[in-house]
Amino acid sequence: MIANASEFSEAMTINSMTFYPSPGPGTEVTFDEFVVYLGYCANDELGATYDANYIGGVKYKVFERTNPITFLHTDLTIYFDTPFFYLPANGNLVFEVIWPDGKDEIYTYSSGTSGLTCVYGSFDLPSGDQYMETPHFLLNGEMALNQMTFAGIKASFR
Repeated sequence: MIANASEFSEAMTINSMTFYPSPGPGTEVTFDEFVVYLGYCANDELGATYDANYIGGVKYKVFERTNPITFLHTDLTIYFDTPFFYLPANGNLVFEVIWPDGKDEIYTYSSGTSGLTCVYGSFDLPSGDQYMETPHFLLNGEMALNQMTFAGIKASFR
């Protein structure tokens, strides 16, 4: 999936992501393994080859579980093991969510987009199918604050 840099007003330390769940079977979902990567993308649309979407092929592993992990369907928040500092000037944000067992799914609402912003495919293949839709999700973290002196802050409240 891709998020355009223009959607961010400033740098952000991303420490988790929350999917907006849609009705699906059951109240929880369990995966044998689950991995999330984040990185930068130079393009506004994703190509079908996963690693080619990352600038220089560099992707950062922010979450990994190699033992079974269960998510409640009512709270699909993934808290990263390693926060990712995102600087919009470096490119668009691309992220990859992988669960190799492929038995269960996260059911989310999605919306159509004007470009190829999502790629779905089997975990064991180097490429997938491109789509003009994206799941509804929220990136959670801290926005960077502009440095300001105390006097400057006080003056801004006039």
